[in-house]
Amino acid sequence: MLAVVIDTNPFEWTKLKGVICLKELCKAVLVLLNAHLSLNSGNRVAVLTSSSLKSGPKFLYPDPNDRAYEKRESLLSSDIHRQFKFVDQKIIQELQILLDNEPLNPENQELKGSIAAAMSMALSYINRLTNIEPESTGNTLRAKMLIISISDDSTQQYVPFMNCIFSAQKMKVSIDVCKLGPDSSFLQQASDVTNGVYMLIKNVHGLIQYLTTALFIDPSLRPIMVLPTNSDLDFRASCFVTNKVIDIGYVCSVCLCIFSIIPRNNVCPTCQSKFDDAVVKKLRQKPIVIPLQKKKRLEDGVQRT
Repeated sequence: MLAVVIDTNPFEWTKLKGVICLKELCKAVLVLLNAHLSLNSGNRVAVLTSSSLKSGPKFLYPDPNDRAYEKRESLLSSDIHRQFKFVDQKIIQELQILLDNEPLNPENQELKGSIAAAMSMALSYINRLTNIEPESTGNTLRAKMLIISISDDSTQQYVPFMNCIFSAQKMKVSIDVCKLGPDSSFLQQASDVTNGVYMLIKNVHGLIQYLTTALFIDPSLRPIMVLPTNSDLDFRASCFVTNKVIDIGYVCSVCLCIFSIIPRNNVCPTCQSKFDDAVVKKLRQKPIVIPLQKKKRLEDGVQRT
């Protein structure tokens, strides 16, 4: 099972104008999906979008409410080329509907959805298929997730993002990351915790090669393969107020949010918990500097200062 999450943040895609467009990315993803389906007639795919101005995360393929799809997919199909056409047409059609529904003037529009929300939907779908597969075929479903991201990290999504990472780790779902644009410490941690692959794409013209090589390896074969390594992995947390990476900060005792400064009104911006005024006052106190004492010296056996 391969679940692909595509970052469709329209504000971020405008920054990549002239470099790569969403339709070009979709073509590369279709090559990856067709290659995955061709390896085994029992392989499955799912494609989700993360966000848009009109709606939140959405399934491009398949329709999660279509129970007939699950029954069809549980049977091994010999007509694999027909399946290629069906999957490709469905994804292109749903993506075009998504783009057509977007407002022409995105200014003053609020973005709906996030990568964390799409990951949660993908994990829920994988969990549902995991419970159905053994009953229909007697085989255990193995799944992995590929995230194609172009957005920066959002500290507001830190808690739900980490929840998805630990859920994927518990479900033994590896998370691979194809990053277009700036590095993401959240996604780096996601791939590291789940034994996935993180790749920062510098040459978008070789996107198909990246997707069909390092990001295509089956998780069961990765222990014996030489995979791309990321030596610059940053496990430091980001401040929920300033969005800056910090080494030392304050922690909310309720939701474990991290701050480099004490928030205004002494209220946690995530869980809205009220901090104790006495504790905050103590934290705001500047450290007491003890002046250095002059060294005493001895002259003729007599102590002088």
